[in-house]
Order: sequence, then C-alpha cells, then structure tokens
Amino acid sequence: MEYINLRYNEKSDLSLEQLEKGAFLTTQVGDLVNTMTIAWGGINVVWGKPVFVIYVRYSRETYKMLKNTKEFTVSIPLKGDLKKELAFCGTKSRRDYDKIKECNLTLVPGRKVKTPIIKECDMHYECRVNYIQAMEPTNIPKDILKRYYSKNNYHVVYYGEILDSYLIKGE
Repeated sequence: MEYINLRYNEKSDLSLEQLEKGAFLTTQVGDLVNTMTIAWGGINVVWGKPVFVIYVRYSRETYKMLKNTKEFTVSIPLKGDLKKELAFCGTKSRRDYDKIKECNLTLVPGRKVKTPIIKECDMHYECRVNYIQAMEPTNIPKDILKRYYSKNNYHVVYYGEILDSYLIKGE
C-alpha cells in the first residue's frame, strides 16, 4: 500500500464533492470500532489550524464514542464505488450491526491517531477533536428545523484538527 501525503486542502474540491454523496466517519474506543456515513461537513481553518468539521446527532452511537475518544478519521471513496456500503453505514446502527464486518470493510491503523481508516477508500483525514459545539435550536431557521429536526434530534458539531491527510493506492 502506497501513501501519498497531501496538504489538508490539497484535492479538497474532490473530497467535498464526494462528501455530499457520503464518506465514512470512523471512531474507536478501546477495541470497539464504529463507522457511520456522513454527508455534512467541511474543511476549514480555525485558530490557525486546519480542521475537518463534522456533524453527529445525539442519538448516534458515534456521539457516545466521541465522548470517550477525542479523535476520528474521515475516509473518502473518490471513485464512488462504495455506494452500497455508504448506504448501509448511513442507515444501520452499531447497536444492531458490526458495520465493518457486514460491509467487508478493511481497517488500517491510522498514522497519527489510534482510530483506523477504511482501506477501500482513497482519501483520508486523521483528526483530533479540539472543539465541540452543541447546536442551539433557537438559532436554526424554522424551515431547516422543520425539514431536519422535526423530532428534536439535533447535531453536535465537532472541529477536528487535521493531523494527517493522504491518499492510499493499491497493496
């Protein structure tokens, strides 16, 4: 497997274009690894540091895991060949399924964090949480509240400092 190092914003146009279709957000607590599909997020600079911003609902197992670990990885399939896996990981819970096993995904150790990446993906970000922000419902426009939060299942926003970013190729 060959690693091709990238600056945090190099090829960010490709990663953000795919993010709209889905990417894998992976967390690990002890020996327990979970991944979920995200389609909201972004790459920013905050406090002079590159960050990957992610949104996780309180109801997700990933939220509980992020409370216990302050790191995550984002693995992005640039070739668009993991649609079924992204759909499965976006609709099923770790409470009921071992999503890594069910989707035949391969975990590879992170280079800078303990959380693994998804080998089948092309682009990867390894992040350490440096800020957490709960959404304030009174600040959300009513049309967005109605569309995305009718059940009051809000997101928590995580700012993860990007410690490493790269592409992986082949074996």
